[in-house]
Amino acid sequence: MTSHPGIVLIETDGITLELYQRELRKSFTVFGFTGTENVLETIANQDVRAVVVDPGIQGGKGWDLIQDIKSRFPARHIPIVVCSTLDPGNTRKDVKVTKYLTKPVLPIALRERILEVIEKQKAAETPHD
Repeated sequence: MTSHPGIVLIETDGITLELYQRELRKSFTVFGFTGTENVLETIANQDVRAVVVDPGIQGGKGWDLIQDIKSRFPARHIPIVVCSTLDPGNTRKDVKVTKYLTKPVLPIALRERILEVIEKQKAAETPHD
């Protein structure tokens, strides 16, 4: 049995969280959250290969969470996928993300994009002769 890569999924809407988790579990071990609490602890204790977050959650705490992930786990190079209704042009320019998806995003499209960023990250980490 092969284990799936772990991902953190933060989605405030419980129904959307459940919908995304159902699809994402086909390819990932999903750690689902409706807020930012306990996310950093999960990342510290699990092999998380990507984080999916709406940065506007909890009054913009998602942006702070993205910065916290990057500063606390710099050696892990965890890809950050933003999945948000916010226009990408109205985002914080000081916070770098790996991929920006504008909702609505179909669950299968989300799964495909996450697989892409994980593969790209894995390729970047592989030493080349």
